[in-house]
Amino acid sequence: MSNKNLSILFTGQGSQYPEMGVELSNNFSWVKERYKQSSDILGYDVLKKQENPEILNLTEYSQPSIFIYTSIMIDFMREKLKNSASKITLAGHSLGEYAALYFANSLNFEDMLRVVKFRGEAMSIVSDPSKYMMYAVLKKEDQVLDHSIFGNGVYLANLNSDKQIVICGMKDKLEVFKEKYPLGKYIPLNVSAPFHSELMIESSNLFENKISEIIFGDVEIDVISNHLLLNYKNISKLEYSNQLKMQIHSPVLWSETIQKILSLNVESFIEIGPKKTLLNFLPRSYAGDKIAITNKEELENYV
Repeated sequence: MSNKNLSILFTGQGSQYPEMGVELSNNFSWVKERYKQSSDILGYDVLKKQENPEILNLTEYSQPSIFIYTSIMIDFMREKLKNSASKITLAGHSLGEYAALYFANSLNFEDMLRVVKFRGEAMSIVSDPSKYMMYAVLKKEDQVLDHSIFGNGVYLANLNSDKQIVICGMKDKLEVFKEKYPLGKYIPLNVSAPFHSELMIESSNLFENKISEIIFGDVEIDVISNHLLLNYKNISKLEYSNQLKMQIHSPVLWSETIQKILSLNVESFIEIGPKKTLLNFLPRSYAGDKIAITNKEELENYV
C-alpha cells in the first residue's frame, strides 16, 4: 500500500463486545499497562467491566472501552501507515471521531480518554429505555428522503449510506412515525438515548463544561468532522471543542463524509476498531482496497 492515497475510518458506539482487548493485553505487556493506566483514569477495572455485556453496553462504559481498544490498534499501526501513504484522510463515526483526532496527535492518550469519559457520562444522563428509542432504517437505494417529516419528537440521527439511515426520539412518537412512514425495514438498536438529536442539547452543554480546561493541539493530518464536514486542519484548534459539542446533538453526515473523501481520489480505505461496520457503508461502485483491522490476527497480518 506504499504511496497510496489512503483514508482511515474509525468505528463508533455499537462496535463493542465482551472481553475485547483481553487477547491483546495477554500478549503485549504495554497493552496490559495501557489497560491499567485506563482503569486508574476511569476509576474502575476496564477489562473487568467488559466481562458483563449489560454493563459494557451502557454509554458511560462502552465509549471509553471502544476508544481504549481503538487507541491500542492505532499505536500499533500509526507510524507504519503514516510512512507508507502519500496522503491520509481520517474520519470517525460519532465516537470514532475522537480516535481520528488521537491518530492525528491532537491529544495524548490520557487526555483523550478523559475527554471520552466526559462524553460518555454527559450523554448517559439522557439514557432512558422506557422513554427513548433508536432505529436503523434499511431503505431502497433510489428512495429520496423527505426531511420535512422529521421533528416533533422524531429525529434523523445518522445518514449512513444510500441504503441506511438512523432515526431516534420519543418511543411513543416513533411508533406512530413507523406506521405513518413505511420508509423501509425498521431495526431497533440497543441504545437507550436519542443520540445526535436536539434532545441531547443538555448533554452537549454538560460535555462542553467538562472539557473546558482541555487544550487540544493542531491536527497533523486531515480529519473530516461529522458536524458540517469541516476539516479540523482548516479550523482553529480553539474550535475543536465546539465541533465535538455540536456533534453530540447534530446528525452524523456519514454518507456525505464518505463522498467528500472519495472526491479526494482515495485509493484505499482502512477501518480500525473493535468490529467492521463502516466499510459496509461504502458505495458499491467503489473499486479500491477495503481493509478491516479489528483484532490481533488482522493486525499481525497487516503490520
